[in-house]
Amino acid sequence: MPNVARLAARRPQRSEPLFLFDARRPIRAANTDMIDQVITHADLCARLAGGRLKLQVSRLMADALITQGRLAEDDYRLCDLTVIWDEAEGQVVQVRDDARVRDAAARWAEWDALWDEDSYAVEDLPQSVAA
Repeated sequence: MPNVARLAARRPQRSEPLFLFDARRPIRAANTDMIDQVITHADLCARLAGGRLKLQVSRLMADALITQGRLAEDDYRLCDLTVIWDEAEGQVVQVRDDARVRDAAARWAEWDALWDEDSYAVEDLPQSVAA
């Protein structure tokens, strides 16, 4: 005889709560051309374990490339991508897209400013009455 008197019904699947961060997917998904441009123009490079490199394009580099005419005006999107490159294999291991994080941070910046340390600074300290 089974130990369970009755089986509970399956809970309905709930959608992701958007009220937490209200982060939406980027308008343009990352494609192979964007990944190639990050690899070609990366100025932020960090060595990782296993002969891998973390490649990124900084905002300053994107500004310089756009003023030179080497990138289009809407290629600031490259600054959101991080490419992990394996030197031994000569291939891309992982691509991370931080557009959702950047957009959420921009939306929450005004809210976060309410809790700046400067707003808690004590201006006039009461004088001690010790005699």
